[in-house]
Amino acid sequence: MTSVADAAEVDGASELASSDPLARCLAATLDVAEAADTLGLSTAALRAAYDNGIRRVGFPGNAYLLALAGGTGVGKSSLLNALAGGVVSAASVRRPTTGEPVAWVPRIEREPLGPLLDWLGVHEIHEHDGMALGPVAILDLPDVDSVTREHRERVEAILPRVDAVAWVTDPEKYADAVLHDAFLRSWIPRIARQVVLVNKADRVVDDDGRRIRRDLEADLRRESVQGRDVAVLLSSTVDGHGTDDLRAWLAAGVDAKAVIRGRISATLLAGVRDVARAAGIDPNRPTTPFLAAAERADGIRRATAAVLRAVDLDGLRAQAVAATRATARSRGTGPLGRVTSFLYRASGRATAVADPNRFLLRWRDRGAIGPAVDAIREAVSASIVAASPAVRPVLAGAVEPTEVRRGLERALDRAIGGVGRLEPPTSRWWSVVGLLQTLSTVGIALSAAWVVVWILARPVTGSITVPIVGPVPSPFVSLVAFTLAGYVLARVLGAHAGWMGSRWANVIRRRVATAIDTEIRERALEPLDRLEDARRRLATAAAAVETSCG
Repeated sequence: MTSVADAAEVDGASELASSDPLARCLAATLDVAEAADTLGLSTAALRAAYDNGIRRVGFPGNAYLLALAGGTGVGKSSLLNALAGGVVSAASVRRPTTGEPVAWVPRIEREPLGPLLDWLGVHEIHEHDGMALGPVAILDLPDVDSVTREHRERVEAILPRVDAVAWVTDPEKYADAVLHDAFLRSWIPRIARQVVLVNKADRVVDDDGRRIRRDLEADLRRESVQGRDVAVLLSSTVDGHGTDDLRAWLAAGVDAKAVIRGRISATLLAGVRDVARAAGIDPNRPTTPFLAAAERADGIRRATAAVLRAVDLDGLRAQAVAATRATARSRGTGPLGRVTSFLYRASGRATAVADPNRFLLRWRDRGAIGPAVDAIREAVSASIVAASPAVRPVLAGAVEPTEVRRGLERALDRAIGGVGRLEPPTSRWWSVVGLLQTLSTVGIALSAAWVVVWILARPVTGSITVPIVGPVPSPFVSLVAFTLAGYVLARVLGAHAGWMGSRWANVIRRRVATAIDTEIRERALEPLDRLEDARRRLATAAAAVETSCG
């Protein structure tokens, strides 16, 4: 079943569709609240103001709601009775024990105001037939300084939902701390239409009355929204002095809808300003980032250098060269090379010294990124100290060592993953060298067999005269020649593979360094960047509220 308040909220949203400034103000207020949540700021009061505003404009009726608020014995009830010309609210130095508000409403507005009064929890309602005071319904509230806690809580629950307030005091209580500190200072900026009544003015001489009025006007001007003047009236229910001034103020060509929207706008504006101040933002000035560009760049540079040291690019280069040579051996060293390559892999030697993929993935086994964490935190430390106290905890949390470490580790893992599978380069010349090595191996085998036969059978063979050594049988010359050819081919293969491996290693180094630099630059400060973005959004939305609500 839909409640009255829920129905009013739906009606309020419909009405705001045609009320552009207030609609923009409310939308921008929500943006402020969402950004402030990210910054860890309290937004309960601002969201309550938004909800109250949406619901208030949805209630029917052509009258605005004015509350009489003040301390014990200042004459609120007597003032209402004087306006009504009869007893509406019981007057006493001590408030009634119920502490319930009393409503005095135009009879013509009684039915339309019913849902609004139900929302406020007002049940004692008196009607009148006159409209000389304008489209206004008046509430006589419990005392703001009541010794009964429930009475004060009742006032604090109703004040956020009324449209205007007449603050009632007297010459003895006009400077009372409870009224000023707990109510006026808080509510003056949040209510567009309000008046302060210094009742019992018959008890002071004219000069004292003017002084009291002048002091109050100066105090209220400092507390009001955009320096708006708050009217101060002197009144007396004994001789009727000043009551006509209050009647004139109430009836001064007021548009009830304008009062309602003005109250909503003023409340939202004051709430947004409170949140903006807590975030360290002045809507009228450019917003500076938590971390200046120069400090950010320096921190990123030092963090990147520390991470690259942990990865060990020199070790990666050695692995890449070794992996290229291992590939060359498997293709360019003939049958014996294939056997040695198999043994190289089977023994685990290749995995240990010639596998750049494994070397990168196991970076945690070699180095720590503590220095990179320190670089990030040092860059942000000054910003934490300079931040507003309300934002400081969440900002410090964004660069908490464990979180920074995790962020850097994720960035490094993403960078390594982005490099892709590293496959050593190959060359078609290696196959040619491999064929020549096979022929060399065959030649070595045949020459060795020839040498054995020559030693055993001493067949007649030719010889080759070698300087210093003299004549050498042909089998021995053939064996030495093929062996020397195999050695030269192996050296040529190794040199070529080393050259190709070095080129590939340099490419890998650049790819890994670039990937790490990019990831750290874009991702390592993600928690801080979220706060920076929220702060920018809050500043933009607060400026929109200033424009739409101001």
